[in-house]
Amino acid sequence: MGIREMEARAREDLQGKRNSGPKGWLARRLPVWLRVLVVVAAGAGIVVSAQWTVEAYRETVVYRQAADCPAATGSCIGREETRVVDKTEIQGCSGTGSNRSCTTKYKLRINGVRGTEWLEVGNGPYDAAVRGSRAELRTWQGAVVGITVRGHTQTFPPPSEDSMWTRTSALWLLLGLALWAGLSGLLDALVQAWSLGWVFLTVPVVFLVDGALFGAGAGKWLVMVALALGLVGGVIGAHRQERRKKRRWQAA
Repeated sequence: MGIREMEARAREDLQGKRNSGPKGWLARRLPVWLRVLVVVAAGAGIVVSAQWTVEAYRETVVYRQAADCPAATGSCIGREETRVVDKTEIQGCSGTGSNRSCTTKYKLRINGVRGTEWLEVGNGPYDAAVRGSRAELRTWQGAVVGITVRGHTQTFPPPSEDSMWTRTSALWLLLGLALWAGLSGLLDALVQAWSLGWVFLTVPVVFLVDGALFGAGAGKWLVMVALALGLVGGVIGAHRQERRKKRRWQAA
């Protein structure tokens, strides 16, 4: 056996070892029929998510255009008088050492026509509230959308707006899944920079859509655009690093 044949045999053996491990399994491409099935399923999910998003948007528009009334009836925002009967703060921490971070949740327990319930609020209404102080609730279709305690007011998004964020996220992720199945189908592409970047872009995309539909201040737009551009830049940098690693791997 000549030297060239021995070198070729060594390359084949090395390639076989690579393909037989976990990385080799991830380098496989889905069969065409399975990719078509994924595209069809993701497409159906996109259509349904789009319809649900439009419904949630319309409900949110109705809420934002609604007027106040003494009691929540029909398409108006009701006002209810309640009392603060208790308050508490809950602190949660994660990580260790210099990476340790803590967050604090503030909750008020109120009692009124709706009965007794806990509401998570900001530190403004929480600090202003004392046991027995009066609290005014703003309600929309059974949900609390605002609270005022001793001059400190906090608003909450209606359930339709919360669900619209969730549905927009689902729409974005399903679109990414359909593009992956239609253009690539490689299993390892799901954990590469472009795919992970698509997932991380979900948050700025949702806020950009919300700002475009309902309006946002200049500061909010600046933060959202900066976050999106930062993520895109990070994805491009990570993709270039992956390509350099791949070239070194192929040259080995």
